[in-house]
Amino acid sequence: MDRMGPLASLQALTDAGLGLDHHALRLERTTQGWVAAGWSLRSEVSVAVSADAACVELVGSSSVVGLLSKPIVDLAVGLSADHDMEVVRRTLEAAGWTYRGDAGEHGGHVLVLEVRPGHRVAHVHIVPHGGAQWSDYLSLRDLLCGSASARQRYEAVKVQLVATHVDDREAYTEGKTAIVRALLHEAAGS
Repeated sequence: MDRMGPLASLQALTDAGLGLDHHALRLERTTQGWVAAGWSLRSEVSVAVSADAACVELVGSSSVVGLLSKPIVDLAVGLSADHDMEVVRRTLEAAGWTYRGDAGEHGGHVLVLEVRPGHRVAHVHIVPHGGAQWSDYLSLRDLLCGSASARQRYEAVKVQLVATHVDDREAYTEGKTAIVRALLHEAAGS
């Protein structure tokens, strides 16, 4: 990671207790340490892609202290309309991230950061800045930060899904679709 400090970032992420094997499914309470490590990584990614992306944000359950989450940091990179996703992708790959493909409306272009093969500590989702995915990431995060009721409802679904799909992260993720849509609808109405 030439443009970002890999050892500092990876060490801070693992020291904070972040990391999960690719096919494993485990929920833990997000700690202040996770959020701090996520903000540090966000800053590094932001510096690395600053010429090519409008904004980088810490998103997802691991950005909300106390919320049950997989121990993996999620970052959204908002790509400016006049910039090429391939440039951002190559920049992040040069910095140690691994491209995992285009998840379309289910996460944009996804890159992962691993401390060892198959053991992820962070995901980056490259999406159009100001687009629907960008807005959804921020709206969901902000609602979960501000609403105990939303956090409780979201957690209840996540706990049920983990019990049902302990060995299937894709089914777990798909299973959250209805509650995420309901929460986004609620966020839009507030």
